[in-house]
Amino acid sequence: MEIKPKGYSIAESTKDYEQLLNATFLESLLPASVFLGDELAAQQTYFNGTSNRMQRLFRYEDRVYQPHELPEEVIGGDAYILRQYLFNKIINEVMNAKDGTETQKRSILAEAKVGRAICHLMFLSDFSMPYNTATAATDLGVPILSSADVTNRHFQRATVQQVYDFMIKDLTEALPDLGVLTHRRKFSRLTAEFYLSRIYLYMANFESAKKHIDAAFLEVTRSNIPVKLYDYNKVLADGGEWGADRDVGYGPSNQPMAVNNTQVIYNIWSTPVDRTSANTFVFTPRTVALFTSSDQRLKFYSNQESFAEFRFPLGIRRYLSQTSDIGASLPDLYLMRAEIRARTNDLGGAIADVAYLRRNRMADSIAVPANVANNQQELVRFILDERIREFALTGMRWLDMRRLSVDPIYSNTVIYSHDMYDREGNITESFTLRPERFALKFGERMLAESIGLKENQ
Repeated sequence: MEIKPKGYSIAESTKDYEQLLNATFLESLLPASVFLGDELAAQQTYFNGTSNRMQRLFRYEDRVYQPHELPEEVIGGDAYILRQYLFNKIINEVMNAKDGTETQKRSILAEAKVGRAICHLMFLSDFSMPYNTATAATDLGVPILSSADVTNRHFQRATVQQVYDFMIKDLTEALPDLGVLTHRRKFSRLTAEFYLSRIYLYMANFESAKKHIDAAFLEVTRSNIPVKLYDYNKVLADGGEWGADRDVGYGPSNQPMAVNNTQVIYNIWSTPVDRTSANTFVFTPRTVALFTSSDQRLKFYSNQESFAEFRFPLGIRRYLSQTSDIGASLPDLYLMRAEIRARTNDLGGAIADVAYLRRNRMADSIAVPANVANNQQELVRFILDERIREFALTGMRWLDMRRLSVDPIYSNTVIYSHDMYDREGNITESFTLRPERFALKFGERMLAESIGLKENQ
């Protein structure tokens, strides 16, 4: 047992665990959330060319996977479950590592706890119902994964409340030992404050969310690397820094990579489309109507088919880029604070945040309309629409739909259907979202291979 196998490295020293942590990143390839949002429609011409998984998600079907298949959300090479194992290994072992100071070990432990909390939040977002204060103590969440044991098959589901408490505990315990932001794939105090804000927002605990969002903005000022919004009026202008669209239609050709993107706080790389779905999934006409013609964010979308001259009807558009960032970002930080301020009746602060974002996104029509600015509920709705404008077709809308579906005031902002369009712009089919499908089913094979795991309705 004391003989080290040739060709393998076994983590022993503090440096080993630090390197393991630095090599661990979060990524989401074609996440389910992309195909579930209510800002999404489908082009009938291309629909059958996409995978069964994409089609079933779009149709809000109960079965996404065949009986012999395991969910891609769980088994994928970049899935959060694999990352969870690595974070748990670090958490459970680093304090006993050779060499290194107590401070170094605690810093590594804290970063891994942030990663573990984020993984649990991603797991919840796929396989549990949204947080509902009235039922969270009894609603089934996901198994709390805190060991690094590849032989474990026992996966009893904790309640939603228990998982939320676990995530909050991890992030809160991590805060004192986290540093300032130094790299966009390194967990920082800013990342932890961001996710505490998001978690409390999902819980509709706006006072606690406000505390952590304010702390996050303080951390922005302490960052060792630039954290600021890009002015799309400049970088996306003709001859601008980000360049023109590529001929093959993959968006601005010189857009900075995540490591250099000043809007990124912690990068979680996502692939929202592939070649089979590039022309399939598009804006709804309702989403199109949210944008003004001067909104520079429209340059991330195209009203024309890829590798073809056909223009989509009704002004609908497809997403140009094959990648997006669904992690902690400065635009999301501003929009979260705007919503939290509006919900806690700081209308002036909310307007200042959303107006600042809009000044960096469009040439005119920046101001919040007067009939909105003085009405709390209308202002919150305006900010929710701004979130669609900022994050359309990336999967972020589905996360908002989940929390809004149980909101006593804003549940009517969620559209419970998907439409299919032909080339003339006629709706050929519609599919209804049942509330039960805010949680994916694990499927027969996963249930058979896990002891104690209960299926969703």
